[in-house]
Amino acid sequence: MARRADLAYDADGGLLIDVRGPRFGAAITTVVLAVALIVQGPVGVTLVAVQWLVFAISTVFGLAWSPYGNVFRWVKRRFDLGAPPATEHEGPPRFAQACGLAVASAALVLFAVGAMTAGWIAVAVVLALSTLLATTGICVGCELYLFGQRLSRRRAPDAEGAAR
Repeated sequence: MARRADLAYDADGGLLIDVRGPRFGAAITTVVLAVALIVQGPVGVTLVAVQWLVFAISTVFGLAWSPYGNVFRWVKRRFDLGAPPATEHEGPPRFAQACGLAVASAALVLFAVGAMTAGWIAVAVVLALSTLLATTGICVGCELYLFGQRLSRRRAPDAEGAAR
């Protein structure tokens, strides 16, 4: 995927994102999924499918192409929100998007096979986690990513091939 001139990258070419962006995206996700859960039926399922698409774009193409990330960058420029208070690598939030994609996929499959209650429970899980991120800044998917990174470093073999 090509680099975007309007974004920041680290020395290794990794995308750096404004820490406010994921919370903004989570707030939009919260609204979309809350409305879906309230209205349910075909409109609710369609909203879940739209959110699935947002998760898919962010996961497959990266946060540089995230629909909600692009809205955040527009709002940031339009209302002159200034420089980010901090930046972070896109890896943890992108993994969190993949987790949302997996659960939203499960929900859509459950809807397709007629297991509506189970599907709405899956939607409620994503809604709860996005609400947590939007309101507190705690990203469970990001924490899972970082835990996996620490675990893989601990189990990586050293030069002699022995696990640490």
